[in-house]
Amino acid sequence: MGVLSGIQVLDLSWGISGPVTGMLLADHGARVTRIESPAGDLWRSSGYRVWNRGKRSAVLDLKDEADHARFLALAGAADVVIESFSPGTTERLGIDYATLSELNPRLIYCSITGYGDEGPDAGRPGIDALVSARTGQQWEVRGVTGGTIGRLSGTEGIMPGLEAPPGCWVGPDREGPLFSGVPWTSMATAYIATVGVNAALRARGLTGRGQRVNASLLHGILATTIAGWQQVEKPDTPYFQTWINDPRAPKGFFRAADGRWTHHWVPLPEFILNAAANDMQATPEVASPKDATMRVTPMAEDMVILHAYQDQLAEAVARYPAEQWVELAGRVGVPVQTVRSPEEALLDPLLLADGCVVEVDDPEVGPIRQVGRVVELARHPQSAPGPAPLPGTDTEDVRAEADALLAGGSRDVRGNGSAAAERTALAAPLTGVTVLDLGLAVAGPFGTQVLAELGARVIKVNTLRDRFWFTNHIAMCCNRDKESIALDLKDPEGMAVLRRLVAQADVVQHNMRYEAAERLGVDYESLRAINPELVYCHTLGHEQGPRQAHPGNDQTGAALAGTTWLDGGLDQDGRPIWSCTSLGDTGNGFLSALGIIQALYDRDRTGEGQFVRTSILYAHLLNASTAWVAPDGGADADRQCPDAEQYGWHALYRLYRTADGSWLCLAALTPEDWAALGRAVERPDLTEDSRFSTPEARADHDRELVAELTEIFAGRTAQEWFAVLDGHGVPCEISDPDYVLRLFADPEARRRKLVSTFQHRVVGEMSMAGLYFDLSDTPGVIQGPPIWPGQNSRAILGELGYGDAEIEKLIESGVVDDTSR
Repeated sequence: MGVLSGIQVLDLSWGISGPVTGMLLADHGARVTRIESPAGDLWRSSGYRVWNRGKRSAVLDLKDEADHARFLALAGAADVVIESFSPGTTERLGIDYATLSELNPRLIYCSITGYGDEGPDAGRPGIDALVSARTGQQWEVRGVTGGTIGRLSGTEGIMPGLEAPPGCWVGPDREGPLFSGVPWTSMATAYIATVGVNAALRARGLTGRGQRVNASLLHGILATTIAGWQQVEKPDTPYFQTWINDPRAPKGFFRAADGRWTHHWVPLPEFILNAAANDMQATPEVASPKDATMRVTPMAEDMVILHAYQDQLAEAVARYPAEQWVELAGRVGVPVQTVRSPEEALLDPLLLADGCVVEVDDPEVGPIRQVGRVVELARHPQSAPGPAPLPGTDTEDVRAEADALLAGGSRDVRGNGSAAAERTALAAPLTGVTVLDLGLAVAGPFGTQVLAELGARVIKVNTLRDRFWFTNHIAMCCNRDKESIALDLKDPEGMAVLRRLVAQADVVQHNMRYEAAERLGVDYESLRAINPELVYCHTLGHEQGPRQAHPGNDQTGAALAGTTWLDGGLDQDGRPIWSCTSLGDTGNGFLSALGIIQALYDRDRTGEGQFVRTSILYAHLLNASTAWVAPDGGADADRQCPDAEQYGWHALYRLYRTADGSWLCLAALTPEDWAALGRAVERPDLTEDSRFSTPEARADHDRELVAELTEIFAGRTAQEWFAVLDGHGVPCEISDPDYVLRLFADPEARRRKLVSTFQHRVVGEMSMAGLYFDLSDTPGVIQGPPIWPGQNSRAILGELGYGDAEIEKLIESGVVDDTSR
């Protein structure tokens, strides 16, 4: 059975974030019932065949007295409700948290909104692209010249005045924001909501109380801009800023001889040039990153190296087919993968064998492949999901269940929990949990940072060589709220310290290659022998199988799974782009946190620890889950196909440049929106034109409609158009690159913990994103600034029972690094 077997979920959501959250609960055994409106779902998309899998579907009219009573009865017996109504709507419908929690105090009530229930933007449309536009996240997709860190910190940013040579600029050769091919904001919100609900379920098991989980697209924005949105007192600190978020730095995309794009991350000139010069043979000159005499580091100055080599590297890669580059890179140990469409990924037999792609028999289109298991729990293997039901399939069964509850005269059939549980106090969902973080780069450490935000004590086990990495903003964005002990784990005395830590820990998490963990003695079996109740999470770059031995990262996972394809508009012959708002490393981090929380929930009930596995590639398959495909490739989803210039998905969900050079984002997605748009622009002929009169006709004549609207919107400024469109009720926003400046200066944002400020020993006072999690009963916590390696070594050793003389000996011998003084 799934780890959530027995959990009852009512899913009233639509769009992306809520349905994905419900899917991830259903995947792990929850019984999810989708409550549909009699009017249908205007937001239904190709992704619904994936996101609604394994659920039931019932049509209830919440404005009808009988159906409303039925819903209240179901809610009284439920564990979780998911809703995505605009603020205030649930109160008008009589299904708000206050009402339902009075009926069922154990209820977890998850609200998904655009900006939350409060704040100046609470009433704005909660649509993915519009939130991305209003907050300026669209400008972060390829990064900002010089970096947003510089803008926030009052400097020119990195490498001022440096021009990108031809072929080096990221994305389309135009100015302005980019409209993502992947709905990154909605996906980030789904991760946040899913982790939040599972954390609340774990807390309920200890306290007996339910609570409200608020997940907003604004939280999703903060989760996709972690590396770029930082403000520091000393931005010119050596090695702090990098070229990663700068669009002038080419990101390692090269077209091979067969026309396929390959992604080399980070480009290794020695490998590429020597491989081409030696006819793709693995000679000693064809170096791996650890053996190369020159590596491109993230330091800002190395952007010049990327510029200098770009043409040579492009010419070298173009001499051989993509498959040959990937095969040689795998043998040598260099991260390289071919850029694939989401459909090509789903047809990969290696992914099907792993289980991260599954076949589901859809009731309308037959067998289809879609994203499969993204979190693996050893004690609760995930069964094959059922298909997404047709709307209303289970209406009669669900109404009968509700009527039986009403006839029984009790809505709160689950009760209020035991007296012992009611007496348990819990400040945060993971209070009292100790996590050992052995992770590297971002994919591992971000997941443990999520656990720390939920109250866990996270001890980062640093190496003695980590100071350089921890100086830069990328390391800082995923190592907040932790403690640090720096150990030489290759020394027996260092391993002895680690074993003492393991004996007292609840969780160990890492993303090193598993063979390396075995050689080091930190594999699951070795650590379980020390602590049988341990929850052990290992995260991969790719899937389990032959590719497991290849180096993996966010970029190679994005290439393999199809998110690079979508963001670059490759369906329309665009150029691939790895988005700076990507959720590969961080998506994997959320998934690892999810798996760990579910394993702790299981351990609370059974006393058993277990092995948990996630992957960067799994996260990217989930990120691209608007896609599905028939096993023979003969049918596929009517998913988004962004244009090559990354203006948008179609004429009515798109960016338009206005008279003053500013950008307007339009999201006229319903028939009512289309009619209102015609009135707002004073062009009733558009809505009456046979080419545009129906959704099908507009799709067939999309380019013509784009041309019409481009000309219209070029006639006024963005502010003028915003006033007109907003006044007519047409969903739109100005794509605003300055929003982040106001956000970081806003005391109200700090009160809401959207932004947090710390004192850091290297960069001085720094501000960065605050909490992603807003839980009403066991709120998240901010525990401190990004760590410095070894800052807590002495204190942690003391807790482990080492005496002062022993501690001094360990430090003097170089087994432990202490930076506490």
